[in-house]
Amino acid sequence: MKFKSLFLFTLTLAILLASCSSDEPDTPVYEAAMTSFGFYVEDNEGIIVQDYVVSPINQTSISVLLPEDVDKTRLVARFTVSENDVVKVEEVVQQSGVTANDFTGPVDYFVSEGTANVKYTVTVGKAPAYVWTALPPVAEETLSLIMKVSPAGIPYIAYRMDREATDDEALAVMSLKEGTWSSLGQVSEGRADSYFDIAFKSDDLPAVSYLDYTSTISRQASVKSWNGTTWSSLGNTPATTNKVTYHTINYVNDNKLMLFAMYDGRDNVLARRELSVNTFENGIWSNNATIPGRASGLVAYLLVSEKLDNAIYLGVYNAVSPNSVSVYKYENNNWTAIIDKWSDENATGINLRDFAIAVDREGNVFAALVDDSSEGVAKHRVIRYDAETKEISSVGSSIGSASGGLFNFDLAVSPLGVPYLFYRNESFFPSVVSLDKDTQDWTTPIVLESAEADDLSLGFAPDGKAYLVYTKDNKIYSYKYDAPAQ
Repeated sequence: MKFKSLFLFTLTLAILLASCSSDEPDTPVYEAAMTSFGFYVEDNEGIIVQDYVVSPINQTSISVLLPEDVDKTRLVARFTVSENDVVKVEEVVQQSGVTANDFTGPVDYFVSEGTANVKYTVTVGKAPAYVWTALPPVAEETLSLIMKVSPAGIPYIAYRMDREATDDEALAVMSLKEGTWSSLGQVSEGRADSYFDIAFKSDDLPAVSYLDYTSTISRQASVKSWNGTTWSSLGNTPATTNKVTYHTINYVNDNKLMLFAMYDGRDNVLARRELSVNTFENGIWSNNATIPGRASGLVAYLLVSEKLDNAIYLGVYNAVSPNSVSVYKYENNNWTAIIDKWSDENATGINLRDFAIAVDREGNVFAALVDDSSEGVAKHRVIRYDAETKEISSVGSSIGSASGGLFNFDLAVSPLGVPYLFYRNESFFPSVVSLDKDTQDWTTPIVLESAEADDLSLGFAPDGKAYLVYTKDNKIYSYKYDAPAQ
């Protein structure tokens, strides 16, 4: 009986204790964890040109490597954390994809939920510097060429083929596909001259302009576009009413292409060597318009153009004495002279061998030229037009160059706003410099090879990679600017 009573007592006590414990609240379990972290182009437009993401996160020290040219003082981070977490930097609550921080030093992110707290330290380091790497050789030989990079980042070369018979020196095009140059075929029906240009529609398809020796008047400009399979003429007639020489083309939009040319006719339509503006729209060409305010006698040499959104920037070397350079902006059907007949007061002249322009995302215009403003010696130099202040200033110092007036160069601005100059040094070797952000002067030149080069072209892709092309003994050589192979 005693054993039975003891058993009943124990059972009752256990039931009472279980009943009491079920009335007590559960101890909350908190979780604080960061599961991904990164910098996205969408959140940092104009600061980075590709996404940098760390995921998954397995430790509290997070390292992100960014190119040296990236402005680290105002980066916006995008992150994911466990549910109900609050994220702070110091005392500032962070919103993923919204809050900017200065990452020039380590930044501590505190992730908290209830009593759970975890500190993640983010360090932004310097990615390996980009290097120039030679691309596979090109079998085709050429007498002259130009290279442009498409909106999708694909480089295209338009070139005059080197042939035994002059009449067979036609214009052809190639593009870089999967690291190899591939032919898009012959563009002109016969001989082409050394003046031609490339422009792109938003779908990345190119159009090419050239001087046509088979036209009614020899050396009228023709324009053909590529549909992915074949080349076809824009319009039923040549793009100009008379022969031209220097010219450039660009799309305002997919339905409107403009061709700017030095008119070389003697028919009183325009003054000889005047700047002619020709527009292809709605399937037809309208010809021989002029830029309001530009004098007809300025003599339009070395025409170059760049596009930014729906604006076209046209650079012109004014060959009339005293020579100068001008840059015009075409936007919303209006022209503005943003650099008007500029020359350095300390120079006796600007060399007419070459001229180039480039435009950054803010609409600042860079122009490369050669003058003797530095100690009376002809040297390369770059000037910059500030889109906000409207002022023109020198970029870096003057750069020594090939002697004898044989200048050949190209200019490009990276997506991060850094100007690069591709030129021939004193020995005519192909050389590249960029503007150092700290010294605000040009970097030590990178000499691609110790050989005389010609037909220099340089261009950047939207992702920050770059391409350059030149000729040596009529052969084509090309390089890609990218992170070094691991």
